[in-house]
Amino acid sequence: MASFDHPTNEFDKTGQYDSGLQSLVRSLRFAFFALLVLIIGMLVYFFSLGGYTEVRPQEAVIVLRFGKVHEVFPSGWHWFFPYPVSRFVTVRTSPQPLTVNFLPDERMGAADDQLIPGRDRYLITGDANLIHTSWNFQYQITNPGKYYETWLTPADPTAPDELEPDDNGYPGRRGPRTQLENLFRQAVILVTAQTNVDDILYNRKTEYQDAVRRAFEQLVIPTDAGVEIINVSLTSAFAPAKTKAAFDEVAAANNAKETLVNEAEEYRVKTVSEAQAGEAALIAEARTYRQQITAEVKAEKTYFLSILEAYRRSPDTVLMALYNQTLADVLTAIDGKYILGTSSEDKEIRIKLNPEPRQPRAADQAESE
Repeated sequence: MASFDHPTNEFDKTGQYDSGLQSLVRSLRFAFFALLVLIIGMLVYFFSLGGYTEVRPQEAVIVLRFGKVHEVFPSGWHWFFPYPVSRFVTVRTSPQPLTVNFLPDERMGAADDQLIPGRDRYLITGDANLIHTSWNFQYQITNPGKYYETWLTPADPTAPDELEPDDNGYPGRRGPRTQLENLFRQAVILVTAQTNVDDILYNRKTEYQDAVRRAFEQLVIPTDAGVEIINVSLTSAFAPAKTKAAFDEVAAANNAKETLVNEAEEYRVKTVSEAQAGEAALIAEARTYRQQITAEVKAEKTYFLSILEAYRRSPDTVLMALYNQTLADVLTAIDGKYILGTSSEDKEIRIKLNPEPRQPRAADQAESE
């Protein structure tokens, strides 16, 4: 066989192809070495950096081997055979918020507009009233593997849900967030249909919110999708615009009722407190009076027994002493005293007209004041 580097006369008798063949051979050699370097580089990358993955904070990495979940890593550096043998999927494990609204269409204008089913989102309460609500809830992925496999998660779980047409050709989304939103809407509709409008708007908002959370958890748990509900909050709840005035009147009446009830409760507490204070004062005064009367009676008893004992020993002496004491008590209360003897001789009594008023003693003045 003839060589390309030294063509023979049989292949190229005139020699006009010699330079072209040499250029082609050099090009093929260069392409061969370039392809060899590329293959070696790909092999080096395949068995080194191509299979490494890093798990960042608040994320988890799912390793798919030939399309199936092989292992889940919550942290660290890891190496596996790269694509097409292995593929790495990143899933957020931090709390993620979602918002669900049951609000009228933004194009709705005046208050006399009608709510249109299919366009305006509203809820029907247990007493056949219409309301609008807005909700926020947070969820956390606790099992990334189940989350990825159960809810048909897209190739990139951190990306928004995919927009796809449904069986009727209407556009819709498919993905885990959409699934969670649909379950939450189902829980809100179910609880609202069992609750009166006054409890939702005024009286029992917290109980209504807690009931929605319990119903939502009961719908999520059976899916076994590795999702945990962290919190649910009712951000707003209001009646349709056309009925807002009537609901405002009801709210004003409820506020007036609450005010009157609070005032009555304050009056009751005040009256009861005053009555209890008066009761305590009367009881204390009665006890003091009882103790005083008891002491006086005991003293009178002791005095009477002592006089009785003395009277039994000497009646005349006791009678005279009692007479003198009684006379002294009577004369003490008289301002002017005149003593007349019993002799028959002439007696002279001089009475001073308009006498000076007697100055009261300090003790008597203090007592009168």
